[in-house]
Amino acid sequence: MSGTSEPVAPREAPALARLLEVRGDPAGKHWPNPSGKELALLQYTSGSTGNPKGVMLTHANLLANIRAMGQPFDIDPERNVFVSWLPLYHDMGLIGAWLGSLYFGMKLVVMSPLHFLARPERWLWAIQKYRGTLSAAPNFGYEMCLTRIKDENIAGLDLSSWRVAASGAEAVLPSTLRAFEERFGRYGPAATTQRPVYGLAESSAGLAFPAVPRPPLVDRVKRDELTRSGVAVPAEADDTSAIEFVGRGQPIPGHEIRVVDGGGREAPDREEGNIQCKGPSTTQGYFRNPKATRALFAGDWLRTGDRGYMGRTASL
Repeated sequence: MSGTSEPVAPREAPALARLLEVRGDPAGKHWPNPSGKELALLQYTSGSTGNPKGVMLTHANLLANIRAMGQPFDIDPERNVFVSWLPLYHDMGLIGAWLGSLYFGMKLVVMSPLHFLARPERWLWAIQKYRGTLSAAPNFGYEMCLTRIKDENIAGLDLSSWRVAASGAEAVLPSTLRAFEERFGRYGPAATTQRPVYGLAESSAGLAFPAVPRPPLVDRVKRDELTRSGVAVPAEADDTSAIEFVGRGQPIPGHEIRVVDGGGREAPDREEGNIQCKGPSTTQGYFRNPKATRALFAGDWLRTGDRGYMGRTASL
């Protein structure tokens, strides 16, 4: 591999000093062979709750995460096709769709995000055309299908090949899951197709997935009890003030999740607390930010910054 460095036009990227052009070696003699501990990429946090930080991910982190995510979804390259409109600069698109498909050797059909945003039904038609089995989107993507797609634009649609519709990267709403199943279930996907998942940049991408095909689990809890004591007490069926939470499954293989109280002690079942995790996908910290890195860890556990609870009917 050879590289040349040329100045970047300030008007195109004023903060970028130089651009490295990489040319492949046809003979394959000079490709780098990095160790698993070497930095593979920096994944910047969104900055929605603070200043953006560069999450350092090694080659070993990425491989561990991709391998582990593939197990709950039973990835088989001979019978799986991933259809994705997710941006390749987002971890769900880059690591989950692109690198995941590359690692497992399965077909990946890539759409432009703008192509989807302009007409969301294009995503569903692409799943039919390429017999897609896997796809993923944040909650808003499924909402766009509900609000922007007209019945006449999907007449004759066949989604029977679709077996995993992962939903993550933001809050997963029970109302969206129910409405999507009611609206699009008639076109072929099974009730077990929808898979709410949980992940974060500091754990590469995915962290908790449903381990087996099943309809999404929604936990209804007493609002007043949760607000007052932080305990998720199951609500009665006729409790109109109940709060609903979507279960995100179990930790992916080789990873651990726990919920702790304010003192760092592991919280009892169904008690709200701070979510922590550890595993081979976990970052070593933030790029050139030792202060934030120190605050990120509690011993060998990573503080996700999220809150949740563990329960028999829902986790996270």
